[in-house]
Amino acid sequence: MEEQKGAAEAESLLEDLGFDSLPIKVEQFINAVSDNSFPINIEFHGFSADQFLGKAVGSDEGAAIIVNSNIPDSRRLNFTAAHEAGHVCMHIMQGVSQNFACGDSELRDYFKNPLERQANGFASGLLMPKRLVKSITDGDINWYNIKQISDKCDTSLEAAFRRLSWLEKAPVAMVIHQNKQFKRFVSTKHFDFYIQQTNLSNEQMASCTNAIHEGFPSDFDSVDPIDWVTPEHKGMHLSELYASSILLNEGFIYTILSYDDDCLEDTDVDD
Repeated sequence: MEEQKGAAEAESLLEDLGFDSLPIKVEQFINAVSDNSFPINIEFHGFSADQFLGKAVGSDEGAAIIVNSNIPDSRRLNFTAAHEAGHVCMHIMQGVSQNFACGDSELRDYFKNPLERQANGFASGLLMPKRLVKSITDGDINWYNIKQISDKCDTSLEAAFRRLSWLEKAPVAMVIHQNKQFKRFVSTKHFDFYIQQTNLSNEQMASCTNAIHEGFPSDFDSVDPIDWVTPEHKGMHLSELYASSILLNEGFIYTILSYDDDCLEDTDVDD
Protein backbone atom coordinates (compact mmCIF):
# COMPACT_ATOMS: atom_id res chain seq x y z
CA MET A 1 0.00 0.00 0.00
CA GLU A 2 1.47 3.32 -1.10
CA GLU A 3 0.29 5.29 1.97
CA GLN A 4 1.98 2.79 4.28
CA LYS A 5 5.20 3.10 2.33
CA GLY A 6 5.10 6.88 2.73
CA ALA A 7 4.31 6.74 6.45
CA ALA A 8 7.14 4.26 7.09
CA GLU A 9 9.62 6.53 5.28
CA ALA A 10 8.59 9.56 7.33
CA GLU A 11 8.76 7.68 10.63
CA SER A 12 12.21 6.33 9.79
CA LEU A 13 13.50 9.82 9.02
CA LEU A 14 12.03 11.24 12.24
CA GLU A 15 13.74 8.56 14.28
CA ASP A 16 17.07 9.06 12.49
CA LEU A 17 16.86 12.83 13.04
CA GLY A 18 15.95 12.52 16.72
CA PHE A 19 12.42 13.95 16.68
CA ASP A 20 10.83 12.48 19.81
CA SER A 21 8.00 14.81 20.84
CA LEU A 22 4.77 16.22 19.42
CA PRO A 23 3.86 18.31 17.57
CA ILE A 24 6.24 17.76 14.68
CA LYS A 25 6.89 21.13 13.03
CA VAL A 26 7.25 20.75 9.25
CA GLU A 27 9.66 23.68 8.93
CA GLN A 28 11.89 22.25 11.65
CA PHE A 29 11.84 18.88 9.91
CA ILE A 30 12.77 20.47 6.58
CA ASN A 31 15.66 22.34 8.24
CA ALA A 32 16.89 19.08 9.73
CA VAL A 33 16.78 17.25 6.38
CA SER A 34 18.36 20.14 4.49
CA ASP A 35 22.14 20.46 4.32
CA ASN A 36 24.81 22.08 2.15
CA SER A 37 24.84 19.20 -0.31
CA PHE A 38 21.05 19.34 -0.79
CA PRO A 39 19.45 22.56 0.53
CA ILE A 40 15.67 22.64 0.89
CA ASN A 41 13.67 25.84 1.27
CA ILE A 42 10.03 26.11 2.32
CA GLU A 43 8.00 29.27 1.69
CA PHE A 44 4.39 30.35 2.16
CA HIS A 45 2.77 32.64 -0.43
CA GLY A 46 -0.80 33.67 -1.09
CA PHE A 47 -2.42 32.37 -4.27
CA SER A 48 -6.02 32.04 -5.36
CA ALA A 49 -7.71 28.90 -4.09
CA ASP A 50 -8.06 27.37 -7.57
CA GLN A 51 -4.37 27.65 -8.47
CA PHE A 52 -2.79 25.04 -6.21
CA LEU A 53 -2.45 23.97 -2.61
CA GLY A 54 1.26 23.28 -2.65
CA LYS A 55 4.25 22.79 -4.92
CA ALA A 56 7.53 20.94 -4.66
CA VAL A 57 10.22 21.52 -7.27
CA GLY A 58 13.87 20.60 -7.39
CA SER A 59 16.86 18.97 -9.03
CA ASP A 60 19.82 16.91 -7.91
CA GLU A 61 21.20 20.08 -6.29
CA GLY A 62 18.31 21.04 -4.00
CA ALA A 63 14.57 21.61 -3.68
CA ALA A 64 11.95 24.20 -2.81
CA ILE A 65 8.49 23.86 -1.29
CA ILE A 66 5.82 26.52 -1.84
CA VAL A 67 2.60 26.32 0.17
CA ASN A 68 -0.50 28.38 -0.58
CA SER A 69 -0.91 30.50 2.55
CA ASN A 70 -4.52 31.24 1.59
CA ILE A 71 -5.62 27.73 2.53
CA PRO A 72 -8.29 28.77 5.07
CA ASP A 73 -7.86 25.86 7.48
CA SER A 74 -4.50 26.07 9.29
CA ARG A 75 -4.45 22.33 9.89
CA ARG A 76 -5.05 21.56 6.25
CA LEU A 77 -2.26 24.01 5.42
CA ASN A 78 0.02 22.14 7.83
CA PHE A 79 -0.84 18.80 6.20
CA THR A 80 -0.20 20.30 2.74
CA ALA A 81 3.28 21.39 3.82
CA ALA A 82 3.97 17.88 5.15
CA HIS A 83 2.63 16.39 1.89
CA GLU A 84 5.04 18.49 -0.17
CA ALA A 85 7.87 17.47 2.17
CA GLY A 86 6.98 13.91 1.22
CA HIS A 87 7.42 14.70 -2.46
CA VAL A 88 10.86 16.18 -1.73
CA CYS A 89 12.10 13.32 0.46
CA MET A 90 10.60 10.41 -1.48
CA HIS A 91 10.60 11.63 -5.07
CA ILE A 92 12.81 14.65 -5.78
CA MET A 93 15.75 13.53 -3.64
CA GLN A 94 15.44 10.02 -5.06
CA GLY A 95 15.34 11.22 -8.67
CA VAL A 96 11.82 9.90 -9.33
CA SER A 97 10.43 13.25 -10.48
CA GLN A 98 11.36 16.91 -10.03
CA ASN A 99 8.14 18.89 -10.22
CA PHE A 100 4.90 18.51 -8.27
CA ALA A 101 1.92 20.88 -8.16
CA CYS A 102 -0.86 19.61 -5.92
CA GLY A 103 -4.40 20.96 -6.19
CA ASP A 104 -7.98 19.89 -6.81
CA SER A 105 -7.20 17.89 -9.96
CA GLU A 106 -4.58 15.86 -8.09
CA LEU A 107 -7.06 15.21 -5.30
CA ARG A 108 -9.60 13.90 -7.83
CA ASP A 109 -7.00 11.55 -9.35
CA TYR A 110 -5.57 10.61 -5.96
CA PHE A 111 -6.18 6.85 -6.14
CA LYS A 112 -4.73 6.68 -9.65
CA ASN A 113 -1.47 8.34 -8.66
CA PRO A 114 0.86 6.29 -6.42
CA LEU A 115 3.21 9.24 -5.86
CA GLU A 116 0.42 11.38 -4.43
CA ARG A 117 -0.64 8.51 -2.19
CA GLN A 118 2.94 8.08 -1.00
CA ALA A 119 3.18 11.81 -0.21
CA ASN A 120 -0.09 11.69 1.72
CA GLY A 121 1.14 8.70 3.71
CA PHE A 122 4.40 10.55 4.36
CA ALA A 123 2.47 13.56 5.69
CA SER A 124 0.43 11.32 7.96
CA GLY A 125 3.48 9.52 9.31
CA LEU A 126 5.40 12.77 9.70
CA LEU A 127 2.73 14.63 11.67
CA MET A 128 1.34 11.58 13.49
CA PRO A 129 4.19 9.06 13.92
CA LYS A 130 3.02 5.76 15.35
CA ARG A 131 5.47 5.61 18.27
CA LEU A 132 4.36 9.05 19.51
CA VAL A 133 0.64 8.86 18.69
CA LYS A 134 0.21 5.53 20.46
CA SER A 135 0.95 7.17 23.80
CA ILE A 136 -1.79 9.80 23.39
CA THR A 137 -4.82 7.49 23.37
CA ASP A 138 -6.01 4.11 24.57
CA GLY A 139 -6.33 2.97 20.94
CA ASP A 140 -10.11 3.06 20.71
CA ILE A 141 -11.38 4.81 17.59
CA ASN A 142 -13.76 7.39 19.01
CA TRP A 143 -14.17 11.15 18.77
CA TYR A 144 -12.45 11.86 22.07
CA ASN A 145 -9.26 10.08 20.97
CA ILE A 146 -9.41 11.55 17.47
CA LYS A 147 -9.68 15.03 18.97
CA GLN A 148 -6.64 14.37 21.18
CA ILE A 149 -4.57 13.42 18.15
CA SER A 150 -5.91 16.30 16.07
CA ASP A 151 -5.03 18.87 18.72
CA LYS A 152 -1.67 17.42 19.70
CA CYS A 153 -0.48 16.87 16.13
CA ASP A 154 -2.06 19.97 14.55
CA THR A 155 -3.99 17.93 11.98
CA SER A 156 -7.61 17.83 10.85
CA LEU A 157 -10.14 15.48 12.42
CA GLU A 158 -10.31 13.55 9.16
CA ALA A 159 -6.54 13.11 8.99
CA ALA A 160 -6.49 11.98 12.63
CA PHE A 161 -9.31 9.52 11.96
CA ARG A 162 -7.49 8.08 8.95
CA ARG A 163 -4.28 7.66 10.93
CA LEU A 164 -5.84 6.10 14.02
CA SER A 165 -8.06 3.76 11.99
CA TRP A 166 -5.06 2.60 9.96
CA LEU A 167 -2.97 2.00 13.08
CA GLU A 168 -5.74 0.01 14.78
CA LYS A 169 -6.89 -1.83 11.60
CA ALA A 170 -10.53 -1.77 12.70
CA PRO A 171 -13.79 -1.99 10.69
CA VAL A 172 -14.69 1.69 10.88
CA ALA A 173 -15.87 4.41 8.53
CA MET A 174 -16.43 8.14 8.75
CA VAL A 175 -19.41 9.70 6.97
CA ILE A 176 -19.53 13.45 6.36
CA HIS A 177 -22.70 15.52 5.94
CA GLN A 178 -23.27 19.25 5.83
CA ASN A 179 -26.66 20.67 6.81
CA LYS A 180 -28.02 17.10 6.63
CA GLN A 181 -26.83 16.70 3.01
CA PHE A 182 -24.50 13.78 2.22
CA LYS A 183 -20.99 14.92 1.20
CA ARG A 184 -18.65 11.91 1.21
CA PHE A 185 -17.27 9.10 3.33
CA VAL A 186 -13.93 7.57 4.33
CA SER A 187 -13.79 3.87 5.11
CA THR A 188 -11.04 1.41 5.98
CA LYS A 189 -10.47 -1.76 3.99
CA HIS A 190 -11.77 -3.66 7.02
CA PHE A 191 -15.24 -2.07 6.74
CA ASP A 192 -17.10 -4.55 4.52
CA PHE A 193 -20.51 -2.96 4.06
CA TYR A 194 -21.69 -0.50 1.42
CA ILE A 195 -22.42 2.92 2.94
CA GLN A 196 -25.73 4.56 2.04
CA GLN A 197 -25.03 7.93 0.46
CA THR A 198 -28.22 9.50 1.75
CA ASN A 199 -29.11 12.64 3.67
CA LEU A 200 -29.55 12.57 7.43
CA SER A 201 -32.98 12.01 8.94
CA ASN A 202 -34.35 14.14 11.76
CA GLU A 203 -33.77 11.20 14.11
CA GLN A 204 -30.13 10.94 13.07
CA MET A 205 -29.68 14.67 13.55
CA ALA A 206 -31.19 14.47 17.01
CA SER A 207 -28.58 11.90 18.04
CA CYS A 208 -25.67 14.25 17.21
CA THR A 209 -23.48 15.62 19.96
CA ASN A 210 -22.77 19.31 19.59
CA ALA A 211 -19.00 19.01 19.87
CA ILE A 212 -18.52 22.77 19.97
CA HIS A 213 -20.46 23.13 23.23
CA GLU A 214 -20.53 19.63 24.71
CA GLY A 215 -17.08 18.29 23.81
CA PHE A 216 -16.09 15.19 21.87
CA PRO A 217 -17.73 11.95 23.04
CA SER A 218 -16.13 8.54 23.47
CA ASP A 219 -19.40 6.59 23.44
CA PHE A 220 -21.46 5.15 20.57
CA ASP A 221 -25.16 4.53 20.00
CA SER A 222 -26.41 1.17 18.84
CA VAL A 223 -28.41 1.82 15.65
CA ASP A 224 -30.28 -0.05 12.95
CA PRO A 225 -27.67 -0.78 10.25
CA ILE A 226 -30.18 -0.18 7.43
CA ASP A 227 -30.16 3.54 8.32
CA TRP A 228 -26.50 3.76 7.34
CA VAL A 229 -25.40 0.77 5.25
CA THR A 230 -26.55 -2.13 3.14
CA PRO A 231 -26.38 -4.79 5.85
CA GLU A 232 -25.65 -7.78 3.59
CA HIS A 233 -22.20 -8.66 2.27
CA LYS A 234 -20.69 -11.95 1.08
CA GLY A 235 -22.87 -14.21 3.18
CA MET A 236 -22.78 -11.99 6.25
CA HIS A 237 -25.62 -10.00 7.79
CA LEU A 238 -24.95 -6.96 9.95
CA SER A 239 -27.55 -7.09 12.70
CA GLU A 240 -26.25 -4.11 14.69
CA LEU A 241 -24.14 -1.05 14.04
CA TYR A 242 -22.47 1.47 16.33
CA ALA A 243 -22.63 5.16 15.44
CA SER A 244 -21.27 8.33 16.97
CA SER A 245 -22.12 11.69 15.35
CA ILE A 246 -20.79 15.15 16.13
CA LEU A 247 -22.00 18.55 14.98
CA LEU A 248 -19.26 21.01 14.05
CA ASN A 249 -19.02 24.51 12.62
CA GLU A 250 -20.72 25.44 9.33
CA GLY A 251 -23.30 22.69 9.73
CA PHE A 252 -20.85 19.83 9.26
CA ILE A 253 -21.81 16.50 10.83
CA TYR A 254 -19.13 13.82 11.13
CA THR A 255 -20.20 10.27 11.99
CA ILE A 256 -18.06 7.29 12.91
CA LEU A 257 -19.58 3.91 12.06
CA SER A 258 -18.22 0.75 13.63
CA TYR A 259 -19.08 -2.88 14.30
CA ASP A 260 -17.53 -5.96 15.88
CA ASP A 261 -17.95 -9.73 15.63
CA ASP A 262 -21.02 -9.66 17.89
CA CYS A 263 -22.81 -7.58 15.25
CA LEU A 264 -22.37 -10.18 12.50
CA GLU A 265 -24.54 -13.13 11.56
CA ASP A 266 -23.67 -15.80 9.01
CA THR A 267 -26.46 -16.02 6.42
CA ASP A 268 -25.00 -18.96 4.50
CA VAL A 269 -27.03 -22.13 5.03
CA ASP A 270 -25.42 -25.49 4.46
CA ASP A 271 -27.43 -28.16 2.67
